[in-house]
Amino acid sequence: MRRKHCTISAARRRFLTGLGGCLSAASLGSLMPQLALLPRTAMAQSASDYRALVCVYLAGANDSFNLLVPRDSESPGSLYDSYRTARGGVFSASNPAGLALPFSELLPVRPEGSETDYGLHPSLADFSASNGGASQNHAGLHSLFQQQRLAFVCNMGPLLEPISKRDYENGAPRPPQLFSHNDQERLWHIGGGTRNDPHARFGWGGQLAKTLTGGPLANGLSPTLSVAGAAHFLIGDQLLPYQLSAEGVNLIDQYASGGAANAEGARRAVLDELLADSHDSPFMQGYADTVRRALSVGESLAGLLDGPEGQLSTVFPSGNTLADQLAIVARMIRISRDQLGARRQVYYVRFGSFDLHSGMFDTGGSLTESGHGALLTTVNQALGAFWSALGEIGAQEQVTTFTMSEFARTLSGNGNGSDHAWGGNQFVFGGAVRGGRLYGRYPRLQLDADDDTAMEWSFARGQYIPTTSVDQYGATLARWMGVTDTAALDALFPGLARFPSRDLGFMA
Repeated sequence: MRRKHCTISAARRRFLTGLGGCLSAASLGSLMPQLALLPRTAMAQSASDYRALVCVYLAGANDSFNLLVPRDSESPGSLYDSYRTARGGVFSASNPAGLALPFSELLPVRPEGSETDYGLHPSLADFSASNGGASQNHAGLHSLFQQQRLAFVCNMGPLLEPISKRDYENGAPRPPQLFSHNDQERLWHIGGGTRNDPHARFGWGGQLAKTLTGGPLANGLSPTLSVAGAAHFLIGDQLLPYQLSAEGVNLIDQYASGGAANAEGARRAVLDELLADSHDSPFMQGYADTVRRALSVGESLAGLLDGPEGQLSTVFPSGNTLADQLAIVARMIRISRDQLGARRQVYYVRFGSFDLHSGMFDTGGSLTESGHGALLTTVNQALGAFWSALGEIGAQEQVTTFTMSEFARTLSGNGNGSDHAWGGNQFVFGGAVRGGRLYGRYPRLQLDADDDTAMEWSFARGQYIPTTSVDQYGATLARWMGVTDTAALDALFPGLARFPSRDLGFMA
């Protein structure tokens, strides 16, 4: 068999010698995963039918039983008393190992249909955002719940099938590597499958986008977009996410098309000639095609984001990295919907540091400005500003934002924090959300609970077995996005048929 030799074309030679390798392989390589290569399937929806999901991943495992707390009474035997006891008492200087929040500090809510009052963490209050000399008041998550724009889904987590405590002890199927950050995050991203399932190559957000759109827009923009780097959640079959930074599109420096500097224009002309060259190797040809498309998409987006349609007057809080991510998401939603003809999109942002084995509270520190409370303040202010921005661009009814996090944390403390658990609470908000309610079963918050009638099961430190699955959560969001066929939902979430409900009801 004859071996084919690669030869250097004239264009390639001029590029290498004339530019001295100014464009590194790493620069081009970083563009490789940003585009899906399938042609886009035409969609019938009009601009008014635009819909997007925005996943806010709370990395490290948010202590969500301090996010939403029973607030019925401080009397012995109340639900709040059960919570306070399981958490080792209220944190104070005299009880630094306690993990419970003070009754009086909780922001009161009465969920629709509930006979019990609850309280939200005090960090979820309304606030004023300041940035660059400008300031603006925004509603916090507490107000959004009161306005029926936000709902909680309770005691949820990865499950292979419904499972009781007795089932668990008898060896019933359960997710692999429980209490492991990496493994449980992956299960949230793929929709509750197993590591060995072929379906696990893809994320349910990516597969959802592929089902609804077929592939990228006409200009090459993927329907899945990340502002937080690589995200398994957004990968679909032959569909890869487009990655932005909080500052916008990352372009190649000193290679502007028609750049003011003569050198930039010359570099770009040679690069364009090189990318247009034909290659014997399919890999080299695919690489060149991908880089060419990435350059085209990136420059198109940069122009739109810099234009009037890409600007916002909403004030996002300064020094808030999650707010920075959500600001670019709001700008991208506007130009994608109004300028690029997008009808279905899925976004991913990320905020971390929730793995609080220590530092849940700081002695002498404010509940909202230290420890776990400081993290929730960041989340609250980022999402409150994002909600205002969606109002500015007329997209509050068209965008649904939801949280994911590996697991909740143990109800009992370890001295100054809490450890890895399983089921926890997540929230979802938007104009299409049936808010002001709790979905799923909020547990009584007891250590070592075992009540089949109430579906109340926890281990010795209060690690609750979920009673609602990630599959049900994702399927409810997928139905709102437009996937209503039973077979299509089963393809997205292969384990969905094992659960009693395919729709949790929190989307209008």
